Amino acid sequence: MVVTAWTGRIIILCILAAGMLLTGCATNNTGALSKSGSYGNHGERRLISEDGKKVEDRPTTAEEYERLGDMSLQKGDITTAFVHYSKALQLEPKRLSASYKTGRLFLLKGMTDEARGEFGKILKKEPKNTLALEGMGRAYLVDKNNKKAIEYFTKALKVDDGLWETHNLLGIAYDRESKFAQAAEQYEAAIALKPEAGTIYNNLGVSHYMNGDYAKARDAFTTAINKGEASSKTYNNLAITLGKMGEYRMAHEAFVRAGSEATAQNNMGYLYLLDGKNKEAAAAFEKAIELSPVFYGKAHDNLKAAKGALEE
Repeated sequence: MVVTAWTGRIIILCILAAGMLLTGCATNNTGALSKSGSYGNHGERRLISEDGKKVEDRPTTAEEYERLGDMSLQKGDITTAFVHYSKALQLEPKRLSASYKTGRLFLLKGMTDEARGEFGKILKKEPKNTLALEGMGRAYLVDKNNKKAIEYFTKALKVDDGLWETHNLLGIAYDRESKFAQAAEQYEAAIALKPEAGTIYNNLGVSHYMNGDYAKARDAFTTAINKGEASSKTYNNLAITLGKMGEYRMAHEAFVRAGSEATAQNNMGYLYLLDGKNKEAAAAFEKAIELSPVFYGKAHDNLKAAKGALEE
């Protein structure tokens, strides 16, 4: 990341399970879809090969088509998975598990209206179905309708307060509404349920940063890195926070870990510029240009700004 403008929104939020896979998710949000046990209840009567292509008998039931859909999804073949789930629903329109999975595929493709349609079918039959409630919240979150997202995530948590991903998503929705204290509460609840998830600590750090509590933000970003979330976004978040605290040496080290020395020098220059340290800013921008011609355009503009400030 190269800093060329400062809006305070450089800090990055993370949505866990962003890929929205339906299987292999380490979360207690993915239990049985209904008390009837229809979610994931796949029979073994017809033998399907490992590659999912050859079958002894062609599928004839919704259950078998859904199983084929699951197999296709596990291989990353979303289109084929969608076809199989659609066939399952043609045979059994009220099959809630297939509706949920179809809704998640729609979400994956950004088709939020269609996703809400599938989740709505489930909620008409089971108004307290947490998977469908969270799915509706996710769809509204994608559409940046944060208030509706908060409504549905809250409904899901009233049914089951032990859904760590839902707490995390609710926190993101609150952050987008600038309700940073409420967001932090949700991230803390998610951490209590999933303490090993470093991404949640990154999100907690965002809330503390936006609320002006830089020491807590620094600690949260550091914990995120120690928990395995050692990504460029987390290091950038940490660096920006350290800059706000005047810890320039440590901020520089974090920027380097996020990218390259040239990028770090350009970003440090901007931090200095924001703090009125125009001499240090000019030196950093000059170093960025020296290290990498790629930065000539951006860093040169920044250098002009720094020198202009020095002349005032």
